[in-house]
Amino acid sequence: MTTLCKLAEKYIVDKCPKFHHYYTPEYHEILKNKKYDKVLEIGIGYKDLMEQYTNKDYKCGASLYMWKEYFYNSKIFGCDIRDIKLEGIDTFLCDQSKIDDLIIMMNKIGNCDFIIDDGSHILEHQVVSFKTLWKYCNDIYIIEDVHDLDLLESLTKDIFDDCIVLKKYKHPKDNQGFICYKKNINNNIIQSNK
Repeated sequence: MTTLCKLAEKYIVDKCPKFHHYYTPEYHEILKNKKYDKVLEIGIGYKDLMEQYTNKDYKCGASLYMWKEYFYNSKIFGCDIRDIKLEGIDTFLCDQSKIDDLIIMMNKIGNCDFIIDDGSHILEHQVVSFKTLWKYCNDIYIIEDVHDLDLLESLTKDIFDDCIVLKKYKHPKDNQGFICYKKNINNNIIQSNK
């Protein structure tokens, strides 16, 4: 079992196989050697929503606390359409479907090394968020709980010269997956020398 899987079980996070999704083994492979300064997660889980995917002991913001321990030297940020306050984590009231909300938030946070979208799960919102936030992402951007990975990729493909699809993942048991984008630093260097 990976370190991230263990933390997901500890904090009762639906991203791990024990509770719902099969993401944490895959995320660990992508993130295990990363040292980040700032991490942002869109969507803060709350008890009345998440109990159905985990259990009655679920605590609000579970995945943010998981990230806080996994990236123990990082500043962790969360945002949601609900005004949720968490101890030790900066949270923002933000509608991910509204470009102005996203920009106002990022002007307060600054660039993040890792951004993960576990918000509304509405395709249009995911695309708006990605198109708006990519310029604030230094390394990895994951869009989670995607039903049609090919459609999402087609809507985001070739928008940014410095963006590559690192991984697409779909698990047959729950028919949901994620797409992981990576900042193509080599392309940035090439472009800046032109």
